[in-house]
Amino acid sequence: MSTILKCVICEEKKENGIQVIHAFICDECEKEIVTTETNAPTYNTFVEKLKSINTRIEEIVN
Repeated sequence: MSTILKCVICEEKKENGIQVIHAFICDECEKEIVTTETNAPTYNTFVEKLKSINTRIEEIVN
């Protein structure tokens, strides 16, 4: 049985992806992140969403 988790990028529930610390990134978002140029309009959105992973860690620690 596969575990279904919510992606921190697209916020959809998916089965396949990677675990980054305490966050899940689905396969589709991972591929889009690694192929996005830094001057693309979606780049800053990815950066902000990925920053939320650090915020979650701080909430867990505190």
